[in-house]
Amino acid sequence: MIELALALSVAFPLLLGVGAIGIRLGRTLQATQLARDVSHMYAWGADFSLAGTQAVAGKLSQDFNLTPTGEAVLLFSTVYVVQQTDCTAAGLHTCPNLNLPVFTQRVALGNTTLRSSQFGTPPANYLGTSGNIALADYCQQASLVAAGFNSVLALAAGQSSTVVEGYFAMPDINFLGFPDSGGGYYVRFLF
Repeated sequence: MIELALALSVAFPLLLGVGAIGIRLGRTLQATQLARDVSHMYAWGADFSLAGTQAVAGKLSQDFNLTPTGEAVLLFSTVYVVQQTDCTAAGLHTCPNLNLPVFTQRVALGNTTLRSSQFGTPPANYLGTSGNIALADYCQQASLVAAGFNSVLALAAGQSSTVVEGYFAMPDINFLGFPDSGGGYYVRFLF
């Protein structure tokens, strides 16, 4: 009886820890696949500002509750490196964002209070109804520069990339009370 009690005092917490790690691994794989799927759609031109496309993303993310009060957020961004012809087309004499990566579109789905983009958040007053940003704005507004983007993917002037960032809260895994075991998972895809 004493041997069983001693063995269980070590084995039972170990068994619970293995279970928690397994659940977390499964949830992170689901989150990665979801982000990959919507990233491919976005890279191929799907417009996530439309209700129909948002419904598809919601269906794909049914395990994460992609609502304004849910447990997930997806941030869709298009990053473009400004070239001189853009500034000329916008009628600008000076071009503060020349050769810098800037946001030209941002659409956010889900609970945006969970996490912001690693590259910054364009001010809402520059976003159109479909998340697009006007040429004159992204050529000159410093708040539209994608901070640190060049360290992740260096683009030449005139090149663009689609970026999808996702954050998935996982509070259901914190049943053991381990510190930070109920945190979340961040994932991003660039095309």
